[in-house]
Amino acid sequence: MRGMRRLALILAVCALATPSARQAPADLVIEKNVEARMRDGVVLRADVYRPAAGGRRPALLQRTPYSKNPGTPDSQFHRLARAGFVVVVQDTRGRYMSDGVAVPHDEGADGFDTIEWVARLPYVDGRVGMFGGSYSATVQLLAAPLRPPHLVALFPSASYASRYDMVFQGGAFYLGDGLSWSLGQAKDVRRRLLEPQANRDGELGLSPDERKQLQSEWYRHLPLNTIEALQLRRYSPGYFDLLQHPSYDTFWTTFDVAAKHPQFEVPAYHLTGWYDSLLNGTLANFSGLRANAGTERARRNQRLIVGPWTHARPTAATTKIGGVDFGADAGFDSEGLIVRWFQHWMNTGGQTPFKAEPDKVPAGAGMGSGPISDWPGSPVRLFLMGENRWRDEQEWPLRRAQPTPFYLHSTRGANGLAGDGRLSQSAPANGAAPSDTFTYDPQTPVPTGLFGAYSRVPVDRREIQQRPDVLVYTSDPLTAPLEVTGPITAVLYIASSAKDTDFTAAISDVQPDGTARALTDGIIRARYRASRTTPELLVPGARYEVRIDVGATGNVFLPGHRIRLEVSSSNFPRYDRNPNTGAPFATGATTVTARQTVFHAPDAASHLILPVIPR
Repeated sequence: MRGMRRLALILAVCALATPSARQAPADLVIEKNVEARMRDGVVLRADVYRPAAGGRRPALLQRTPYSKNPGTPDSQFHRLARAGFVVVVQDTRGRYMSDGVAVPHDEGADGFDTIEWVARLPYVDGRVGMFGGSYSATVQLLAAPLRPPHLVALFPSASYASRYDMVFQGGAFYLGDGLSWSLGQAKDVRRRLLEPQANRDGELGLSPDERKQLQSEWYRHLPLNTIEALQLRRYSPGYFDLLQHPSYDTFWTTFDVAAKHPQFEVPAYHLTGWYDSLLNGTLANFSGLRANAGTERARRNQRLIVGPWTHARPTAATTKIGGVDFGADAGFDSEGLIVRWFQHWMNTGGQTPFKAEPDKVPAGAGMGSGPISDWPGSPVRLFLMGENRWRDEQEWPLRRAQPTPFYLHSTRGANGLAGDGRLSQSAPANGAAPSDTFTYDPQTPVPTGLFGAYSRVPVDRREIQQRPDVLVYTSDPLTAPLEVTGPITAVLYIASSAKDTDFTAAISDVQPDGTARALTDGIIRARYRASRTTPELLVPGARYEVRIDVGATGNVFLPGHRIRLEVSSSNFPRYDRNPNTGAPFATGATTVTARQTVFHAPDAASHLILPVIPR
């Protein structure tokens, strides 16, 4: 026991020490906490990794709110430096080792100033690229429209195009992600204020007990705007800023990347996964920049790859999500692609065709065993689930996709798997006027389970599909492969006993053994059915059309498989529960049940629109 305490003391001292260049691997120089002064005088700190061989080199910059310290002697930063780059990793304002007060996502000016500071470092040759995922993708996309003179190229993985559309998806608040993220950031701020002598150079997250409390108590707290878990209002006030702006207004324009697309002048490689909750934003940034970037060079040099991945960065070993194995080709060396992308722009200036893979690809490795000579001219590469293979494309969404309606039908009722809900390309017959009803109780919402948060999971949905408050519509077994690649929309004709409520839609691929593998989902808050800027409550009992963005997928439904649509009114805690009262958002402490109706009569033919690709 005494030896263990001594070891713990030694490790603690090592953790508090500031590593010097002498502690770095022999082939690298690592400088800790290099200071950069922003235009308002605030000092941000970065770690710099560079080859020991010296010389002036191009730089790769990552800015992060999650601690610049990777906590390992063999991180991505080490490996990128060994590939010949100066790698600069900076704590964003008010996070970890950097000074100032954080304003989440307000990163444009600091990004500009940091890029130009990096370009002036004595060992940098003036060329700077930015890389990173999620928040570290956002900071790239907020800095680039300001046109930093020394920014050469971007590699954003998993980004949003509009922060509003990330926070209020279909008008529903992203409670699961928003609250857990804000609580995690609050812990860092609390430490810096109450323990100023503490070592802040390392990520600090929620404890196991706090995560249990998050699941059992904090997610269910009402009203949303009165929660004080971990003194959230004091240490992470940005969370409450979100709650005060449930409609799109001027608060959100700072974070509207899509509105800034015409100011972009640099190439970008966009990476995401079919199970990434920021899939929609990444797709929108690629297609928006390809159409609207400020220069022909920038428009021509947008690239996109979408694989069978979650929110996490894929590696060559990333072939499974949960219990689903997508095959050997699903693995992908994203780090190698980052190196090749920036070598291309830093070393050749884009004067030669870009190759996303080395000239020789081992059979069954990386992105396939076939020749890659056609890929330099193909700006899009997609992984088709079901058939588990890669395919090159020229655009997103695919122009040859045929929007194909699949109509909702039932006779006895579509409640749960015990019902007779059907999905068919045949429209409802004249004279038929059926509808399905269910009761939505905010106190017993449909659980998100593993399907939510930043990384969704292709779980088997059958347990949820047993619930009577979930309407289930299933197609007949397919006799031929049916490819669905692109954005999906559910058009529902609904009525509710409530003044405001939610409707959800989720798609699954039902296999011959009955497994219902989740693909994608979406939600609409009824008051935002017509506009995200001007909410309008329902008239109870009146019929309305609502359109749900069900996300996007790239999936081949194989022969013998069936397509399944779920319709309900909650997906908790991924989204907050609509209390059904019509009260102003985040202010209500009470909930009421709502009687929900989904029509599928000829004059109100609810249907799913699938982007079917001709085979």
